[in-house]
Amino acid sequence: MMQLRSMKFGIGIVGAAIALPVLADMFAPSHSCYEPSKPYEFTSQWEVDQFNSEVEDYRSCINRFVEEQQEAAAAHQQAAQDAIGDWNSFVQYELN
Repeated sequence: MMQLRSMKFGIGIVGAAIALPVLADMFAPSHSCYEPSKPYEFTSQWEVDQFNSEVEDYRSCINRFVEEQQEAAAAHQQAAQDAIGDWNSFVQYELN
């Protein structure tokens, strides 16, 4: 009876380990940057300066988000290349 419980527990852990990576790719991240609204007409230099500042903040936020996504993509690509290297080493040294 105890062995059956251990087997069910082991199967549950393996199932969860397989399911989590699949869920991770189901939701693509999106930026949370604030897009400024341009007034129909500026009535003062302060409004122009304020809008330009908000545009620059928006640009910076988008750039940070893009850089973070590119870094994450590079890390994933490196992990894939490392896995391929592990497989190739295994085949070369263990199967030949």
